[in-house]
Amino acid sequence: MATQQCVLKESGYSPELFGFEKIFERIVESIEKSDSGSRANIAIIAEPFSGRSELLYKLSEICLERETKIFFSRLVGDDNFLHILEKSGDIVLVDNCQLLYSRKIGGFEKLDLFLNTIASSNKLFITTWNQFSWNYLRTIYPLENIFSERIELPPLVPEELKKMVAANLEWKLTFAEDAITKKEKWLEYSEFPVVLKHLKKTINLPIPKIDYFELKSRFQAKIGSTEKRDEISVEDKVFQKLKDASEGNPGVAKAIWKKSVSRAEGTIKPVDILKPQYKIDINYDQAYLLYIILCMECVSIDELKGIDPNANVGRSVYDLERSGLITIENELLSIIPEALHSIENYMKSIRLVW
Repeated sequence: MATQQCVLKESGYSPELFGFEKIFERIVESIEKSDSGSRANIAIIAEPFSGRSELLYKLSEICLERETKIFFSRLVGDDNFLHILEKSGDIVLVDNCQLLYSRKIGGFEKLDLFLNTIASSNKLFITTWNQFSWNYLRTIYPLENIFSERIELPPLVPEELKKMVAANLEWKLTFAEDAITKKEKWLEYSEFPVVLKHLKKTINLPIPKIDYFELKSRFQAKIGSTEKRDEISVEDKVFQKLKDASEGNPGVAKAIWKKSVSRAEGTIKPVDILKPQYKIDINYDQAYLLYIILCMECVSIDELKGIDPNANVGRSVYDLERSGLITIENELLSIIPEALHSIENYMKSIRLVW
């Protein structure tokens, strides 16, 4: 059974979890507690591309025969999901709850119906929410009362990103040091110009610059000091850079890795991992539409026009796409993964998110 806005429990999809194992166990414990009469609805909150949906799909595997999974793929425009909820099992998994509302007059009706259903139900609801939508909605709805257990997905650490990348590699990569990092860091040279008047020429003399702290560390290690320096493998350096560039967001990390590998041609170095930088220069109307896309994660041009009928949506979408901030696929708009954190920082600077 399906509608244009939602589908029930997709089959044959079993994503691997990287870094969310403890959270998964925590939710399983909550499910077990609900069986003993202690029900606490759960809200899983995270930014786009963070792995919310994958976690929810994995949970569906342990709730077979008991759960109903509703996956909202775009802005909900009808009440069919209510009929699904009425016939659902005692555990209801609902993905992308931010698609139940829109910032316009009458745009909160579906969300009102959904929250009222949860408040009057004895079923256990496990839901996922866009972090920016949640932060806005919690100021106008008692979401903490409805979802007494709230889980914010943490960023992945380098080791978890390494496992994620390894699970999706199609060929074996080799890792190599950057040319810069091969040099002895304790001794560097700078050039000092010296004028030779009698020869009427200038020569550059190499002047050594010694890092005494680094030299001391090397000396202590050689004489068996207890302050042993930890050697970091080049592979670990690569994934530390990937973590820094993506801020631990798995979807962003995948996008950065894909571009890095295409540049590396089989051998990847730390310098190949580049943190995306976007210079965002847009007007406020364009910024507001970009904010809506950030909060909803998936929205059509017509839906944007319904939210802000006075805006030149077509031109704004063109400019945002040309700036590399959004992508259009099957007439639906979404944020470019690599641009996520630049957009977030920009939105904070103009106080559209906090």
